[in-house]
Amino acid sequence: MSETMDTNVMTKLLSRRTFLVATSAAGAGVALASTVGISFAAPSASGDLATAMVAASLEVLAVGTYKAALAAAGAGKLGAVPPAVATFVQTAMSQHQFALDKWNGVITGAGSPAVSAPPSDLNATVQQAFGQVTDVVGAAKLALLLEQTAADTYMKAIPTLLSADAITLAGNLQIIDQQHSAVLLFVLGQYPVPDVFETGLKAYSPPGAPAPAPAAPAPRRAPVPAPVQDPS
Repeated sequence: MSETMDTNVMTKLLSRRTFLVATSAAGAGVALASTVGISFAAPSASGDLATAMVAASLEVLAVGTYKAALAAAGAGKLGAVPPAVATFVQTAMSQHQFALDKWNGVITGAGSPAVSAPPSDLNATVQQAFGQVTDVVGAAKLALLLEQTAADTYMKAIPTLLSADAITLAGNLQIIDQQHSAVLLFVLGQYPVPDVFETGLKAYSPPGAPAPAPAAPAPRRAPVPAPVQDPS
């Protein structure tokens, strides 16, 4: 199968029955996410709060982009849109809204205002790209970029979190974003499995964020003295 199918071919292939095979992963994500709870009143460290704010801003961007895609489809700006594709977009949008609500619960619980704006730099890039989208394939490519960015960001953030609840939330959402990516890869006619070993290369880092500290060099062992020979 070629890496990318044109819209007409994709429309013929994506019947509701075949597409539901792929969207079953996203449906499982709803059940998985619904079990995630944040029980702490505030993050256990300022670093957790900063991560929650970045995560919330990415979720704002995802919700807004999926909402814009639905509006464009409704206005006929994306050409023929299989009903199952619209179903996926609505499902993914609701899951990102769930994630946003959870992170904002963490943020407001720590005494900070809820996040309602996307990252300005990433949003500018997405808006420019969305302005050039004319069909379902283009919309799927843009959505895939957002899902991979979110998944990589969560993966890189998890080792830095201190709260067990925040770790659980980020881990569950990372899985759901990978599920979304699998569905979108299927839509684009590509192998519908994300990278087995995620690299984190697409992770979002806010402008001005400090670079990760280099790993400390491994301690060097002192040389073992040679045994003293008995002169006798």
